[in-house]
Amino acid sequence: MIKSIKITTLLIGLVALLGMSSCLRPVSYPDEPELTAVSYEKMGDSLLLSIEFTDGDGDVGLNEGDTLSPYNPGSFYHYNLYVEYYEMMEGQWVKGRLDPAGNNFPTADTINFQYRIQNLTPIGQNKTLKGTINITIEAPYYNPISNHNDSIKYRISLIDRAQNISNLIETELITR
Repeated sequence: MIKSIKITTLLIGLVALLGMSSCLRPVSYPDEPELTAVSYEKMGDSLLLSIEFTDGDGDVGLNEGDTLSPYNPGSFYHYNLYVEYYEMMEGQWVKGRLDPAGNNFPTADTINFQYRIQNLTPIGQNKTLKGTINITIEAPYYNPISNHNDSIKYRISLIDRAQNISNLIETELITR
């Protein structure tokens, strides 16, 4: 009798636990991508950026064949991850520029890195994404012709397939 009560209690507890776990709702995030953290690791004169993100509808990344409008070459949406380079000049952050004289005159030659992140949409019913994108900025990760390349940072944004642009996130100060 005591043995059957213990088994019945165990079965009731197991059924209740299974019933509660089936009621758990998946985590939800906004449909716009959100950058939540960025860290870096120096690898010689290259830099590895690790960018943490979330996206509620999972439409981050492009397929190799996504080259028609609005993802065509030359379009802003051809790339889906943008990294801007900044240098500290006289106590202020200034977009790094490619100026042979190192004067950093205002020109259109700002230093930007553009990437096409592959399609990351999960398979299955729940499309929410939470993950890390790793990119390497090849050597040198700083502007070698600048007189102000000892204190730099990067500003990053991510774009999903619905053309939603994420928040901007910045690395902390990077010193050479």
